[in-house]
Amino acid sequence: MLNNIVQNHLDFIVFICALLAERFLPLVSWYHPNHILSAIFSAISQRIYKKTDTKQYHYLAASMASTLILSTVLIIVVLLLQFAFYPELLSGLILYLCLENSSLNKKAIRIARLVKKNQKSTARELLKPLVAREVIALSSPGIIKAIIESVILRTARHYFVVIFIFLVLGPVAALAYRLITLIQQAWRSDIAPNSSFLMPLKLVLFIVEYIPIRLLALTIASLKASKKSMHYIKHYGRHFYQTNTGWLLSVCSASLGVQLGGPAIYNTQRFNKMRVGVERLPNADDIPQLLNTLNQTRFFWLLIIISVEIIKAVLVFKFA
Repeated sequence: MLNNIVQNHLDFIVFICALLAERFLPLVSWYHPNHILSAIFSAISQRIYKKTDTKQYHYLAASMASTLILSTVLIIVVLLLQFAFYPELLSGLILYLCLENSSLNKKAIRIARLVKKNQKSTARELLKPLVAREVIALSSPGIIKAIIESVILRTARHYFVVIFIFLVLGPVAALAYRLITLIQQAWRSDIAPNSSFLMPLKLVLFIVEYIPIRLLALTIASLKASKKSMHYIKHYGRHFYQTNTGWLLSVCSASLGVQLGGPAIYNTQRFNKMRVGVERLPNADDIPQLLNTLNQTRFFWLLIIISVEIIKAVLVFKFA
């Protein structure tokens, strides 16, 4: 009987194991495949991107390069899944490698402690790989604001959206999405965020993230300051330069009672992004509060997923 239960629910068991492994056994960033892939993607962009090229060339070059990368990796993965003796285990490994949360949280807490001790230079060095903006001139509130925004967006994209796509569309789709985020992240390190070269990737990510990002934002809003959160979404989120990002920053700004967004420098160029909220600037004590809110959101959706799986099992048993 136990063997039958395991066989019938192996995919769900592997899913839970992948979440637990990411939580308690995260890979060190230097040994993570994402680190190697990011270096490769960055090298590709340096070969094909020239600032003086036309917009049409940028669109075409970025689309062709990203399509070639995705096709190469995904064909290999699909073949492995087809011939794997236990494809569910390989799917779990894919999910584990796509997730990023525990290591990010630890870095955020460490940065908060360094800022409290006024060790801003060390905090900036830890922050630098986590954001696209320049960090050399950031003040203490600027460092905290940058890491808060990074935690919000990375947790949303590299955890919640990955899981959403994995459960709805499967491991190959989740891997494809994660590769697109890695490509964009690698290319943004050397290219201005408003460059036409990044537009094809931005469009794809906007469409893919549209539903899961809003589900996450509404969940955060329901946990705390729901009325204020909805006001912020209407007033700020819908008018932010990236509406997906705007929704998340709006609900988190309302939840924490701090101001997010605002001007930032990318590749020596100042970008005047909208300020979200009218409250005080964030401080180091806001980071544990943010992590607690995100953990509550994660626990809520995990309960939903487990409940759905139990209901499915009961229905199958009842009508078997």
